[in-house]
Amino acid sequence: MLRPIFITLLASAIPFTLAQASDSHDAHANDHSVVIQPAIAQDAGIRVAIAESGPIEHHLQVYGRLVTPPTHQAQIRARFPGLVVRLHANTGDSINVGDTLAVVESNESLRRYEIKSPIKGIVQERLINQGEITTDAPLFTLLNQDDLWAELNIFPSQRFQTQPGQIVHIRHNGHNHDSKILSITPAIDSNGTPLPYVIARVPLANKHLDMAAGDKVLADIDAEIITATIRVRTKAIQYIDGQATVFVHEQGKYTAVPITLGVQDDNFVEVLSGLHSGDEYVSQNSYLIKADLGKSEAEHEH
Repeated sequence: MLRPIFITLLASAIPFTLAQASDSHDAHANDHSVVIQPAIAQDAGIRVAIAESGPIEHHLQVYGRLVTPPTHQAQIRARFPGLVVRLHANTGDSINVGDTLAVVESNESLRRYEIKSPIKGIVQERLINQGEITTDAPLFTLLNQDDLWAELNIFPSQRFQTQPGQIVHIRHNGHNHDSKILSITPAIDSNGTPLPYVIARVPLANKHLDMAAGDKVLADIDAEIITATIRVRTKAIQYIDGQATVFVHEQGKYTAVPITLGVQDDNFVEVLSGLHSGDEYVSQNSYLIKADLGKSEAEHEH
């Protein structure tokens, strides 16, 4: 972050002049200009970029939570009632497909058989002890946390802009995870009553195990991607007297140019009028120029 000293630096050290924009910018001539020495602009962190065409993503912002996919959880039961003679797994243990969880002696045949894991994961719960008799109740609950689903709530006003295959940017605990919508289904409550939204399911790899079922998430769905004829960085926009403005740079002069905005995303905004393709504009720390311009104009009024 810039130190406050830069604003003082601009106010005291910049040899500003208020002048008409050069002839090359007659289309957006403006008397809101300031001249800044290159070294001072560099030290203050003022950076420029070229106004040009490029994609802009129109996002739908939605909310949801993380859940475990059905294929990644299992409740393990005994095939036949009997006595648990050995336990090979406990709560929290990591297991692989085919690992033996327990050995049971059948009540009818008195033969022993092994209960094996059908999935890779961890033992979330062990619900029986050695020496107990099995029933039809679960003996173990197994969970694989390597992959999760984000279940996103899509309300009526968003349904026609949402479909399987769209790219989704999931925000979770300060991290971004990109994926695609796998499916969209109606939502029902525990009683089977329809809810006023549908659920978009988004698969997420959880290789760092930093996510868990039940976590809340915020998501941006790429509802539409347009190609703007001219776009600029959203952080370049300043408002002067309520008018969206960027600062165009030419040979050390920074001129406030009113523009008309179109669609925007987190990084870029479409410019419908006011700029030419190829114009060099201030893309970072334009607020410093606005502050200095306001100070210099106030001094000239007096």
